[in-house]
Amino acid sequence: MLQARARWKRVPAYSQGVVWMSVLALIVSLSAWSTPSPAATTSSRPIRGVFAVTIKSPPVLHAAARVRPRPVVVELADFTSDPTPSDGYVVTLIHQDFPARAWHAAEAVAWCESKFRTTDIGFDSNGTHDRGLFQLNDGGTEQYLMSMIGQNPKNLNLAFNPVLNVRAAALLYARDGWSQWSCASAI
Repeated sequence: MLQARARWKRVPAYSQGVVWMSVLALIVSLSAWSTPSPAATTSSRPIRGVFAVTIKSPPVLHAAARVRPRPVVVELADFTSDPTPSDGYVVTLIHQDFPARAWHAAEAVAWCESKFRTTDIGFDSNGTHDRGLFQLNDGGTEQYLMSMIGQNPKNLNLAFNPVLNVRAAALLYARDGWSQWSCASAI
């Protein structure tokens, strides 16, 4: 015992504090464990003449769980009778970035705006251009959206990247709904 005390005195003071705090924390955590109450552990006889009825209800599903995704081929059948692999890719991108409740509407807007062509350019009467799948306008909207998703707003060719175009369109949809697209009437 004396040897242990002699060794303990050689331990620096800050280390002794750490050891004591660790021991104290261990004691507190062990004493704080929940113990079952006597009411929960004792057994009791049922009351005579009272029947217990258990009602089981179906589990509550989240709104997202209720949406049953349709296969991409079925989704494309609403827009074209001759889908291409790139059309399927666009639908997949839309499903990744838009909320499930807006999938069909987003597909309808993208089809109306560009027929799912990633390099489509529209010319506006005010001299601006609409680019890509969702026809993002280069008069300021495209630059704002590209900067919001972490891209260089000065690079106007980014709107031709289908991944970035769909991501920017999903951001615009989340902010303003479908009001920013002329094809909103196609929904």
